[in-house]
Amino acid sequence: ETSEELLRLLQIKATNNNSKRDDEINSLVQTLIASKTSFDPATCIDGPFFASVHFIGDTPLWEKIGSAGGVRNVKGQKYTLDGDGDGGGTFINYAEIFGANFYVKAVGDCNDEGAVVSSSSSSPPGVTTPSEKVLTSNNNPFEALASFFNSGDSGDNSGNNNQQSALSLLPTPYDYSACVTGASIVLFQKFSFNLSIEGTGTVRVLYADDNLRIFISPTDTNVTKGGGDWESEGLVVVQVRMDLAYDDWTDRL
Repeated sequence: ETSEELLRLLQIKATNNNSKRDDEINSLVQTLIASKTSFDPATCIDGPFFASVHFIGDTPLWEKIGSAGGVRNVKGQKYTLDGDGDGGGTFINYAEIFGANFYVKAVGDCNDEGAVVSSSSSSPPGVTTPSEKVLTSNNNPFEALASFFNSGDSGDNSGNNNQQSALSLLPTPYDYSACVTGASIVLFQKFSFNLSIEGTGTVRVLYADDNLRIFISPTDTNVTKGGGDWESEGLVVVQVRMDLAYDDWTDRL
């Protein structure tokens, strides 16, 4: 299966820290994006830390600051969804500069912006065109249908669980907005220095399962206070669940 082979190659890359098989990885990434597979945010977005192992596009700032030779520098994200049905929550961006003894951490809020719908099937997956729009909860016919099925007392209906499971799946591409509200540099796990950084951006989910995530930044990160551009428009980031990428890493976030 494509996702299993991609996971295997990413695990090799995470261990060896080389780009010898990047062409194979890129091909598998494009195949998964083109599949437009739906995902469950409760199991694919919410929860554990995912390491950013591979990217396609201009080198992001988080990769540049963690380029110290001879040291494994972990980068990635952790999302915590509110669970109140609106799809919002919080996130942590994490990038090591010199291993776990020197890293930068940014925190903020994320919001569900809805599915990206295109009237042109020829558009490249994940790329915004003028004909595309975001389908939010206010105009999503599937959500209205879900409300209809969930209204009233359904009694002992064995099909309800299957219906609810299917309705929890979201289509791809799917957008979340992200707003950075604070950041800090941490030294030796003890000393923390706050950074005056604020900014906004969009995280577009192109593929997500329990082990892998593929995101794209459809626009440049808009840094409104301090710092530099975290990511540029068109950057594709491939993430692996942390325990599958670096099983010796301790989550202190």
